[in-house]
Amino acid sequence: MPAHWFEGGSPPPKSSRRVWCFGCIGTAVSALAHAQLNAEATRDLHIVNGALMPDQRLIKVYKGDRLRWRVTSNASGSLHLHAYRLAIQMQAGQSRELAFTAFATGRFRVEWHGASAPAQTASAHHAAALAMLEVQPR
Repeated sequence: MPAHWFEGGSPPPKSSRRVWCFGCIGTAVSALAHAQLNAEATRDLHIVNGALMPDQRLIKVYKGDRLRWRVTSNASGSLHLHAYRLAIQMQAGQSRELAFTAFATGRFRVEWHGASAPAQTASAHHAAALAMLEVQPR
């Protein structure tokens, strides 16, 4: 069995050490890129009279990102995210969190249904979009 340089044998040629060094650097860069690929994005959403501020109406993320929305509203109602089938019930002045992973790419409606709004028929289920979630592929 050949002796390894770390067991007292002769060290490998310099070219082998360079390849090993570049392999280590490549592994470190890959690990760092993977950590950044699946970022966690926390966003505060403040619903006032059934609407968000203009800068909160488009939420852009990448597939695989972990999202955490901290939601407050001055009125009772429910917030739901289409296609992801996620919803939270809100009471006026209450703060709630919605945490999930962006698993599907595309543009998805975030809707608000105020508790004081008139009951909707099945054909009029969709309210105006409160915001849009845009999930881009990596």
